[in-house]
Amino acid sequence: MFIFAVLLSVGVALLRGGRADRLADFPFRHVWLVFAAFGVQLLVHLPFFTRFAVIQGVAPYLYPVGYCLLLVGFGLNWRAPGIVWLAGGTLSNLLVITANGGKMPVDGQALVALGCQAVRDHIAAGGSLINTLIEPSTRLTWLSDVFVGTPPFPRPTLFSAGDVLLAIGVFILVQKTMVESRRKAAA
Repeated sequence: MFIFAVLLSVGVALLRGGRADRLADFPFRHVWLVFAAFGVQLLVHLPFFTRFAVIQGVAPYLYPVGYCLLLVGFGLNWRAPGIVWLAGGTLSNLLVITANGGKMPVDGQALVALGCQAVRDHIAAGGSLINTLIEPSTRLTWLSDVFVGTPPFPRPTLFSAGDVLLAIGVFILVQKTMVESRRKAAA
């Protein structure tokens, strides 16, 4: 969903007369924290890495670390447009993941309804380092991956309330960065 949000945000900004080169000029301090967070996400998502026993053992601790890195990065850039939304989404996801043993709970019935029975079965068998199925004992279920994304998403997906907040934050950040405000244009 995140990539979809970025592409949609950039597309809308371009339609509004924005310029993509302004994104490169955005003064985001300590951007390395964002790249480090995405690096952590790759370690717990990509099969090349997840096959290693050490990654499997630390994944429940490593996964939340990525969100912590993002929160620190957002905190250091708290004046940036959309950052409150980005931090709120990150914190929401971090809370539900931490409350559920380092894994994001997902709605198994929704996965089946989307035609993702194999994914549901994989998670149920404990094959996912980052997801677990929602059960009666799941904490903060309302922050879990319970929302169903169908078209216009390129493929069916589940997402959380935190993901929605992140998408809003990305949209605001991209719009404010790419599209020159009328006041700046007049000056």
